[in-house]
Amino acid sequence: MTAVPLQTGAAGAKVDLDLNVGETFDAAGEPAGVRGTLIAAADLFEPASAERLAQRFVRALESVTADPGVRLGDVDVLAEDERRTMLVDWTDTLVEVDGATLPELFAAQVASMPDRAAVVSGDTELTYAELDARSDRFAAALAGWGVGPESVVAVVMPRSIDQIAALLGISKAGGAYLPIDPEYPAERIAFLLADSGAVGVVTSTASEPVTTLPLLRAEALADGDFTPRPVLPAHPAYVIYTSGSTGTPKGVVVTHVGLESLIAAQGDRFAIGAESRVLQFASIGFDAASAEIWVTLCGGATLVLASAAELLPGAALSEVVSRHQVTHVTLPPAVLGAMAPDDLKSITTLVSAGEALPGEVLARWSPGRTFVNAYGPTENTVCATMSEPLGPDDEPVIGAPISNTRVYVLDEWLTPVPPGVAGEVYLVGLGLARGYAGRAGLTAERFVACPFGGRMYRTGDRAKWTADGRLVFGGRADDQVKLRGFRIEPGEIAAVLSAHTDVAQAAVVLREDRLVAYVVPATVDPVALRQFAAARLPEHMVPSAVVTLDELPLTAHGKLDRRALPEPERVTGVGRGPSTPEEELLCQAFAEVLGLDGVGVDDDFFDLGGHSLLAVQLVNRIRALLDVEVEIATVFDTPTVAGLAPRVGERKPARPGVRLMRRQEQS
Repeated sequence: MTAVPLQTGAAGAKVDLDLNVGETFDAAGEPAGVRGTLIAAADLFEPASAERLAQRFVRALESVTADPGVRLGDVDVLAEDERRTMLVDWTDTLVEVDGATLPELFAAQVASMPDRAAVVSGDTELTYAELDARSDRFAAALAGWGVGPESVVAVVMPRSIDQIAALLGISKAGGAYLPIDPEYPAERIAFLLADSGAVGVVTSTASEPVTTLPLLRAEALADGDFTPRPVLPAHPAYVIYTSGSTGTPKGVVVTHVGLESLIAAQGDRFAIGAESRVLQFASIGFDAASAEIWVTLCGGATLVLASAAELLPGAALSEVVSRHQVTHVTLPPAVLGAMAPDDLKSITTLVSAGEALPGEVLARWSPGRTFVNAYGPTENTVCATMSEPLGPDDEPVIGAPISNTRVYVLDEWLTPVPPGVAGEVYLVGLGLARGYAGRAGLTAERFVACPFGGRMYRTGDRAKWTADGRLVFGGRADDQVKLRGFRIEPGEIAAVLSAHTDVAQAAVVLREDRLVAYVVPATVDPVALRQFAAARLPEHMVPSAVVTLDELPLTAHGKLDRRALPEPERVTGVGRGPSTPEEELLCQAFAEVLGLDGVGVDDDFFDLGGHSLLAVQLVNRIRALLDVEVEIATVFDTPTVAGLAPRVGERKPARPGVRLMRRQEQS
């Protein structure tokens, strides 16, 4: 049995793609093979694309006729030139690097431009020479502790110049920094310190954690001589904790090896230079913050710092960008969706990262500036691919591999899939992390041998190649979700909820833009459970809604049936009316942010459809209407007007000049 391609005449397309195959017979009525036609709609397929599909089908026929016993998974439909294109040409990103470490890359900038502004926070500005000297003081103190290569030192400090100096000082001493957001619950901070094996904590009086580890307080920092310690590229540069599917966060150990390639690749693509002013937006516990800091400071630009309150999406963020004339910023699409392009007029380079980029966000934000879409897991030194500058009519691709990174899109048998076909993303190159701190088994499971040479990381993300070698993001191959730029394992949240004494079972899913928890039994108090979670999880991991059930729906195989989980009820605001001016203004704020006609004082913000990003907008609106500061954590703790009203009276006045975005700009 053989396969032979045949030519056919032109035909009209009745459907998008029409494959007709039938057996043929000779004059004697004996089988004479199989004949088929493939008709593709011209408005959907390029002629070359349709031809490639036909060729692959023929190759599949050739494979099974040559070896009828071949497994379907072993049937290779790629031509040799296609295979070479995907495995070699599109991943040929090798660039020679010097093998410099983070302290060496920063030192080069200090030597070349010591008097240029390195970092600015409010009215305070430090030059490269001054930041170098400040970080030396941290390094000297840490060296006195015995910190060196392979040591992990935690940093628990608010956003500040001292925070940046501390990170640099740890690196100069030879250690790896573990950045921890001081707003994390105390229980989570304690876990991170213990699990990482941190030898000490750099902190400030205002953010000092409860721990038995040695503390180095920024306010008590003494002068001291520091002699740089030898650091090798293979030594850890930092440890970042990400959400864990088993209920336990996992620490990713990233070495200096990939930082030089990252800094060079992003510095070039983002056009970062001496006149650039780059906003440090990401939470310090998120690996994007490390990219913002080091691409800036090792590229000779100025890093702009602001408090967490000043970076709230909306008017607060707009004011910071305008005041400091920020030119470069990296923001997740959810933040861009809550603002208008005119709010960030000084931005010349805008980078979208952290989650899938919707086409309408690209269309709104790309005109008049350089717009880059970036992708990468923590396990690959922040970034793996970047797009070329995108325009309003472009597809929101995640681009091509960055320097010294190879990307493979493979099927379940680790075989390359053809362009246009979705597969799982695997990464190879200098950016790969060492693995997970203290978790050899998980490291071996995710960092595996590459069939094309080397070691590769299995991302769990899905993507497909375009015909011209760009990648289109296609979601996840597992239960992990991305929410407003944060990587979240629902299993970790479910494990925390299950630890509550009243909860027998728990499951967490992402519905639209909010996390929804389903718990058994039906007698669980949703408000109390959400407060329980808020005391143990970072703010972005706290479920917006809790649905109580008598039992979790299961499939015939005994697994959670996600499709059978009910939608959380969206209660309409029909409760008790306001009785004080404060309650009236708070009801107004709730209604405007949620898009409702009215809200009662006892209505729960999250039951009405609120989530963490809307909570940020609520805080903005309360600030505008009542001229007071309310923490987002307070909204989670008391998500009703009745609960917030007494606390509003206790709050300090807000900063002037804050406004809320128009409703149509929040979609």
